[in-house]
Amino acid sequence: MTLTEHASATLQRQAGRLEEQIALALQDPAEDPVHDFRVAIRRLSQTLRLFAGLFPDKQARQMRRALKPALSAAATVRDLDVDSDLLVKLELPADHALLSKMHADRQRAALALTGHLYLLRSQEIPLGWAQCFTTLRETGEDAALAARALLPPLAAEFFKAGRKTALKGSAERFHAFRLAAKRFRYTLEVFRPFYGPVYEKRLEQVREIQSLLGKRQDCAVTAALLRPLASIDPAIGTVLSHVEHRGASLENEFLEFWHHQFDAAGEVLLWQRYLSRRPPTSNHERTNPTQVHRSRQRHPEERRGASGN
Repeated sequence: MTLTEHASATLQRQAGRLEEQIALALQDPAEDPVHDFRVAIRRLSQTLRLFAGLFPDKQARQMRRALKPALSAAATVRDLDVDSDLLVKLELPADHALLSKMHADRQRAALALTGHLYLLRSQEIPLGWAQCFTTLRETGEDAALAARALLPPLAAEFFKAGRKTALKGSAERFHAFRLAAKRFRYTLEVFRPFYGPVYEKRLEQVREIQSLLGKRQDCAVTAALLRPLASIDPAIGTVLSHVEHRGASLENEFLEFWHHQFDAAGEVLLWQRYLSRRPPTSNHERTNPTQVHRSRQRHPEERRGASGN
């Protein structure tokens, strides 16, 4: 499979998934459908970013921009859902005025999101892009080999950013690295078909980083909402203290996971070796053992790494 063929198939599949999520969110803009819509739109946006060079001019960027208003509207709804859930979990009284206000805000935000979803439908987004996805520039480049050229330096950049975050942790750095983890994870997912079982374990590690920092960011957003009210409402002041403590605990969980698992001694080298290792043997090579033997003689490092995916 060429890189162009893989890009086309991936984009078409993700566009179909996004269309499904639009339909579900229009039917019921509840917490889960809105969350799934956001994930679908982010995956498609990252894939458009990844394969932008296969589109004419700035077409991929224009597509990503067309998705942003609906994504922003969904983010407003999602933030209110997360904030409300967290406040209830931390025992803010269910009849508190703040929760009532957030419920009303959520209803208005859901209506605004519904308007954006209908607008996407009226503009035939994303299904109207299907033809564009089938006419991408053909490079002739093998998709599996392209993955092995692209992913190792991306992994190195991810480790570098993570080390800076772990060394000089700040609200801004944690938030930025969370976004980097999302982009890295979605990029890894695009090339999942060209690797084996260990790839899933590495994906899960990135997902864990994203999850920890995502929960920490939820605490930061909720704390920012509560601080102006804490001095005039004792109940909110108590919950704010719990939120801040939870956020600090999540930061520590991330740092523990980062130092002792993800970035343990030698891990970055293992990541790069795995991501750049020789693709699985093709049917043609299986029928030509002499060629395979010579190829493996030329790539001893890949041969050592071939014992498992």
